[in-house]
Amino acid sequence: MTNVDTLTENDVVEIVCGFLCSAGYEIEQRLTTTQTGDDIIAVRHLHPLRRVHIEAKGATSARVGSQRYGQPFDSAQVRVHVAEAVYKAAQVLSRPAVDYERLAAVALPDNETHRLQVESVHVVLRQLGIAVVWVAGEAEVSFESEWAL
Repeated sequence: MTNVDTLTENDVVEIVCGFLCSAGYEIEQRLTTTQTGDDIIAVRHLHPLRRVHIEAKGATSARVGSQRYGQPFDSAQVRVHVAEAVYKAAQVLSRPAVDYERLAAVALPDNETHRLQVESVHVVLRQLGIAVVWVAGEAEVSFESEWAL
């Protein structure tokens, strides 16, 4: 069983990709912390064609040897990470979508610190149509959204 406070961004990306594949999505893009762009782009080839863009954040640093590696981020760091993820999701929703339904989400470790940050903006996330994917471990993924997978 995975300790949620040791999940790196790369762990979150891998777990969410597995979850999406099991829900019938094809992973078009899967980035690591050293790459820039949308962390996950997944496509569902049913009508209507659906493309999901997900910005992932971890509970600790993915860089071995960094001061934060293996140590949970503090509440200030989590607030910045959640803000960055929400901003990225808003950017995705600002892009034109042609011939497909475009959805945006943030994927976060399911711990108290991340939940507190999301709770403070959850009403606006719902209004914007930004989903939250909570990752508690390898097989523990929950999807919070107004839209169905």
